Amino acid sequence: MTDPLEFFVHFDIINRIEGFVSGFTNANWQSAFQRAGVAGIAAEFVASLTGLNAWCFYVPRNCGWRGIDLERLLKKYGVKIWDRSFTPECFTFCVKRRQANWAEYLLRRRGILVWSPQFNPLNDEYARRHAPGSEPPKSRQRSESRPSFWDLFFSLLN
Repeated sequence: MTDPLEFFVHFDIINRIEGFVSGFTNANWQSAFQRAGVAGIAAEFVASLTGLNAWCFYVPRNCGWRGIDLERLLKKYGVKIWDRSFTPECFTFCVKRRQANWAEYLLRRRGILVWSPQFNPLNDEYARRHAPGSEPPKSRQRSESRPSFWDLFFSLLN
């Protein structure tokens, strides 16, 4: 164990609970209901319960980026992450499955190595079309929705 914090990661029950709860709070309830009514809600509940509505990323710790910097990059483009953790080799975090393609593209475009399975193999091709390390222009934000209780709570911790 080279990093003393690695010991405490195994006992980080609060982050595990936040990851579980975030699966439900980030679920696409409205769209699920519009697609299939009550059956859609039930399917979204099962997806949240099993984590199938999220996509997990694994980024090597020696990639030149700190975990907080990865989070800030993605947040800047509207991607919320949760269930953050790390191992001796990599940072891990989850995003909404419906945002996984965008998150992967942003990471690859910045030249950040991603060890997790590819969500969209074309993201490598799209990233190569731009200067190494570049970021897409930040589009104008749509009208900001009111932050949730959890957004406010976790912003106090940062």
